[in-house]
Amino acid sequence: MKKTLLMSGLFAVFGQAAFADLDIQEAFDSMGPEVRTVVLESGKTVGYFDEGPKDGQPVLFIGGSGTSAYAYALTGFLRSMSNDLGLRFIGVERDGYGQTGLTEGYTYDMYADEVNEILSHVDVSEFSVVAISGGGPYASAVAAAHSDRLKSLHFLAAFSQYDPENPNTSGICGLGEERIAGAAAYYAANPAAWWDLGENPPTARIHGFQTVAQNDGARTFTMGGQAASGAALLAEFNRYCTMPAVNGDEVKAPVYIYEGTADETVKSVHGDFWAGHYSNIAARRTYENVGHTVQYRHWDQVLLDVAGMADKSVVCLDGQSTLLPAEEAAVQISQGASAGICAWAD
Repeated sequence: MKKTLLMSGLFAVFGQAAFADLDIQEAFDSMGPEVRTVVLESGKTVGYFDEGPKDGQPVLFIGGSGTSAYAYALTGFLRSMSNDLGLRFIGVERDGYGQTGLTEGYTYDMYADEVNEILSHVDVSEFSVVAISGGGPYASAVAAAHSDRLKSLHFLAAFSQYDPENPNTSGICGLGEERIAGAAAYYAANPAAWWDLGENPPTARIHGFQTVAQNDGARTFTMGGQAASGAALLAEFNRYCTMPAVNGDEVKAPVYIYEGTADETVKSVHGDFWAGHYSNIAARRTYENVGHTVQYRHWDQVLLDVAGMADKSVVCLDGQSTLLPAEEAAVQISQGASAGICAWAD
């Protein structure tokens, strides 16, 4: 009994000492983007988010095919860096996904119009655009429609347009109507399959990433009462297979392209397209042995580029995440340093 009391007393003394300098948080931690809705002038309900410092640099985030506005949560693993760089991300949900209504005959240009209404709603004038995967052609429409307001344009493993003469431009458009419709129905009913990133992707290092991805899939295909219908995904597939990217002649803002050499979903032919589509290519960043998760694996570089720090890169040196001039970072990486923050390092 005496020993038990003694140990309890010691724990009380030393336990209190151990927690004496505990820094108690004053505010709630973020639980991910707050997706809201607004009714447009047309009467259509559209989902959107507005995250980051309200006085920060506005950035329009356009997620990949079959994603809702909540997909921005997949970049939350570097939210602190994004906030420190003063970036304010805004996302406008695409037609028929999440809480956004489905419109017959929807086009990329219609999305650009909806973006304009949302940006007016949140009082944003100039902005950058970051587009992931299937968000590519939508970004081309936004850039063309608002070229006078565009600060920079970023294509992350981004689809461009289908070329029937080049099968590398799409793995689905050549399947025929029946199989395309079947694929859309299957993936809408099985969001975990839609978000199958293969065996041991880089994102497996990020705690909770796959669960958040699958949750977004469920939200995308059910949140607005879609009941796992593949209608919106099928409509989007058909847009990819029939509509060209929007002309880029009026876009004078710097354009950045990001791609992985091991990407079998959006192949390098799309990077080639964007590189020839715009006159002001600031950088084409090609990452060796990285697949379709390149946009997440190198999200830190995207953030730097958007923030106007394209001449810098983050590398892991001696266990410390370090910001270096891009040339020096490249040398360090060639000598074995890991690109990005140290959480990516082996």
